[in-house]
Amino acid sequence: MSGQNLKVLIIGGGIGGLCLAQGLRKAGVSAAVYERDESRSSRQQGFRVHIDPQGSTALHECLPQHLWQIFDATGGHFAEGFAVLTEQLQELLSFRGRGEGPADPVARHRSVSRNTLRQILLSGLEDAVHFNKRFVRYEEREDSRIIAHFEDGSTAEGDVLIAADGVNSPVRRQYLPHAEPVDTGVVTLGGRIPLTDGVMAMLPPRMLDGPVIVVPQDTCSLFMAVWKREAGGAEHLRKLGLEDNPEDDDHVVFGFGMRREHLGLGGDLAAMTGATLKDAIRRKVKLWHPTVRKLVELLDAREMTPNRIRSSKPLAAWQTTRVTLLGDAIHSMTPYRGIGANIALKDAALLCSKLVEADRGRQPVLDAIAEYESAMRVYGFAAVAASLKSMRQTTGEKRLGFGLAKTAMRVANAVPMLRRRLSVA
Repeated sequence: MSGQNLKVLIIGGGIGGLCLAQGLRKAGVSAAVYERDESRSSRQQGFRVHIDPQGSTALHECLPQHLWQIFDATGGHFAEGFAVLTEQLQELLSFRGRGEGPADPVARHRSVSRNTLRQILLSGLEDAVHFNKRFVRYEEREDSRIIAHFEDGSTAEGDVLIAADGVNSPVRRQYLPHAEPVDTGVVTLGGRIPLTDGVMAMLPPRMLDGPVIVVPQDTCSLFMAVWKREAGGAEHLRKLGLEDNPEDDDHVVFGFGMRREHLGLGGDLAAMTGATLKDAIRRKVKLWHPTVRKLVELLDAREMTPNRIRSSKPLAAWQTTRVTLLGDAIHSMTPYRGIGANIALKDAALLCSKLVEADRGRQPVLDAIAEYESAMRVYGFAAVAASLKSMRQTTGEKRLGFGLAKTAMRVANAVPMLRRRLSVA
């Protein structure tokens, strides 16, 4: 087969879509990204994100070498531990590391700023990323070309269209209308707390080894993690012509999750003030450890917004076309395993490799996309199930068995062999 000279249209300029664009550009395949944001800096991208070995490997495959080096140098300090604590900050279970010996320089765990990662992913794509483009619909012509239509009346034409437009994907609504994510009923509240010397002094020591999740008897959970930039990170950003974002200063991520009916929040969540949301957390932690209560008071109510957690349903195989999906657009998952961004990156790297094969004429386009979709459905929906299970375990009804579960965790924590088995589960 001769080369296809594909033109790929990517709807959505988030982590997954931009990673795919970088990989295609690196391989010499034409790609254009259409992003609804008005500019690269028009919206706060969130705080810390955990990049695991599969996400890190995907970025290494897709980024050009100079951008990979900057990504590698601009992350945060990351200790590979993780701990489960009670509401009184007593340790139930802790993993102080996921391996012995030197870490793989590529396939390792990282803590990165979402803002910085997005700026890196946008670098070098200035001519390929089109902002303020709100996707409306697509059409497939008889010659197999795809036409994307945007709210401003403009169109784009290509050979393949990729939905990388997140949990509310309008592409998915047209292509797979039965695949809408389901509301889990859980809402997360919280924000970012500047990591001052005073805050550092009050944190539980386990947080210096890595993130912690607090699991009380109540139907809720609390995630906390420290983000500290590695020394010299700002200098590497300047090489891209970028400046430090104030939101990327050292901070503590604080995320409280609970079913909405137990939070006592009625009415329209989106219309609630930050002060109302903060009061809801206050009520729930009033008997918790004083450190947690102090951290709640340090949350900036002006930055607080509710996040309604949705989760995708497993899907049977669909007929492959020249339209496909990646990331939250197809397998949206809860944040309770911290793997959503990594699965989107894995999608991007796999889909990139398949499209490059098709572009080179080594296999038909539909065969390449079908192979991607077949693999993605397996690992993607397995990740959805794992994250949903974790959410239910931490925010669901905790009956008499919860006391036994805490005892079992303490026993495993005291026996290194048992703890190691749990760490790889």
